Amino acid sequence: MRAKVMVLVISAAIAAHAQAGGSAIIFEVASIKPSAPGAGRRMVGFDGGPGTADPGQITTANTSLRMLIARAYDVKPDQVAGPAWLETEQFDIVAKVPPGATREQVGLMIRNLLAERFHMAAHRGRKDMPAFALAQAKGGARLKASGSAPGKDGGVQTEPAGAATPRAGPAIGKDGFPVLPPEALSDGPVMSVRNGRARIQAAGATLRDLADLLSGPLERPVIDETGLPGKYDWTLYWTPERQGAQAAAGAASTGDSGPDLFTALQEQLGLRLVSKKAPVEVVVVDHMEKVPSGN
Repeated sequence: MRAKVMVLVISAAIAAHAQAGGSAIIFEVASIKPSAPGAGRRMVGFDGGPGTADPGQITTANTSLRMLIARAYDVKPDQVAGPAWLETEQFDIVAKVPPGATREQVGLMIRNLLAERFHMAAHRGRKDMPAFALAQAKGGARLKASGSAPGKDGGVQTEPAGAATPRAGPAIGKDGFPVLPPEALSDGPVMSVRNGRARIQAAGATLRDLADLLSGPLERPVIDETGLPGKYDWTLYWTPERQGAQAAAGAASTGDSGPDLFTALQEQLGLRLVSKKAPVEVVVVDHMEKVPSGN
């Protein structure tokens, strides 16, 4: 694999080769290079882009082709079907986003970039896969509607004055997690893992947003079947290492080291996860090249 940086200056000619439906949605400039082997770092997701502090640029590091395709089509990585090397071929990308572009448009830009540089051809389909349904637990959901007065259950917990602040980095609240400013939650729920514990914090988010986020730690698609269409504020805490066996069985666990995700959802939000098989949208890669082409 070529180790040199491959710089792409997008022009009108690229649009002629881009996928239908996104032919005019392209990055202004993008660079692609293979990730350095043994770099010892792993990035989940993307830095920058619309809705972040750096909306004009997207940066990825050690990002697999499977992750790039998932971002391009707005699906989860396990919903991308193709050769095994989609997971092992990783790239570092820096792309300049046109002013005013939306998150959805950035997805089309990535799709067009994959089509132009990797000659990717793909189609959407549906496949029965193991999944979870997010439903209301017995007694109903315990959620605070966004914008309502704070209550005992649910809601985003704000830290009082005097929260411990380290010498560098964000303030750390009494719960042991960084104190997030309101703008950090404007693009959806935020999940943090710290000292063996996990937290999801949300303000003005839907339960579909929660279902989408839960599909990551559960490693299965999660479908919102709560029947609750509103927007809510919540904070959810659990212990990630205790959920592996429970996720496989679709069951909660007991113990004193903190709740697993299944128990936390029931006790803190009045929600439950039900294991099921469901038709899930998948993206099938028909053709793709391992090495991106030059200009």
